[in-house]
Amino acid sequence: MRITTQGVYGLVCVLRIAREARKTPVSIQAISKKEQLSIDYIEQLLLKLRRAGIIKSIRGRNGGYVLAKPASKITIKDIIECVEGSVFETICFSTINIKNKCAEPRGCLVRPVWLELKKRIEGYLKSVTIENLLNSDKKKYSKLHVH
Repeated sequence: MRITTQGVYGLVCVLRIAREARKTPVSIQAISKKEQLSIDYIEQLLLKLRRAGIIKSIRGRNGGYVLAKPASKITIKDIIECVEGSVFETICFSTINIKNKCAEPRGCLVRPVWLELKKRIEGYLKSVTIENLLNSDKKKYSKLHVH
């Protein structure tokens, strides 16, 4: 399992939108300034998040981004999978021909370990919502920068 900066910053952008969009839609420029990320990078992330139905854009003079559904319905797993793909993948789950990678793909004794680990990681990430993060410790999440 490897969560890249795209996963981390995708989550940071959604948290910023969730916190500030209660008042008004959040612009890319506002996210860029507060999170110290390039506008181009944020645009790429927000496009993926919008296509996945996590956020939506509001057009117009006071436009920007808002959550497309309640914060209680958006999980960390949703966000990471949206911007990165699978949260946990090993050669056992890959669509490539595993005959070249594993000596005994059908009788692999370790595969059940990876399957259980995948299930637990995905279960945990699915259990934590944006609302949980925002409500867990307001002081802790008041500064969302990840540097």
